[in-house]
Amino acid sequence: MATRKNFELRSVIYAAACLALAIVLPFLTGGNAALGQMFCPMHIPVFLCGFIAGPFWGGAVGFLAPFLRFLVFGSPALYPMAVRMSAELLVYGLSAALFYRYLPKKPAGICISLICAQLFGRIAWGVVQFALSIINPEFPFSVEFVIAQTLTPAIYGILLQIVIIPPVVWAMQKAKYISKY
Repeated sequence: MATRKNFELRSVIYAAACLALAIVLPFLTGGNAALGQMFCPMHIPVFLCGFIAGPFWGGAVGFLAPFLRFLVFGSPALYPMAVRMSAELLVYGLSAALFYRYLPKKPAGICISLICAQLFGRIAWGVVQFALSIINPEFPFSVEFVIAQTLTPAIYGILLQIVIIPPVVWAMQKAKYISKY
C-alpha cells in the first residue's frame, strides 16, 4: 500500500516530467509560431500535470513553463506572450485538477473537467489581456479579440487535447498512478 509520502514524491516527479515536456514539446512545431498557436503543445503537459499531480503542481507547472521556456530558448516572447500564457496555463493546471477532484472519475467527468479548464484558462488569458490594455493602450482588448486570439487559431489544439488527455488520464487512473490529492 502506498503511503502519503510516496504519493507526494510521485506528484513532484510527475510535475517535473510535465514541466520538462512543456518546455520541449513546442519543438514539434519547428519554431513556427502559427503552428504553435494552432496545436498548443505546451498545454497538454500542463493539463496532464493538473490531472495527475493535483492543483498545486498543475498550477505551478503552468505558471513556470512559459517563463522557463523563455529563459532557456527565448520564446515565447516574455512580454506580453509569456505573461498571458503563464496566467492561462496556471489556470489550466489548477482548474483541471479541481474539476477532476469534484467530478466523477469516469471518462465523461474527465472530459468535462478538461473542457471547463480550457474555458477558464482562456478567460484568464482575456483577463490578463484586459489588464495589459489598461496599463498600455497599445494592447487591444475586446471579447472578439480574445476569441480571435485564443479559440479560433487553437481549435485543432483544443480537439487534440480532448482526444489525447482523457484516455491518458483514464489509463493512469485505472493503473492507480494518479496521486490522491
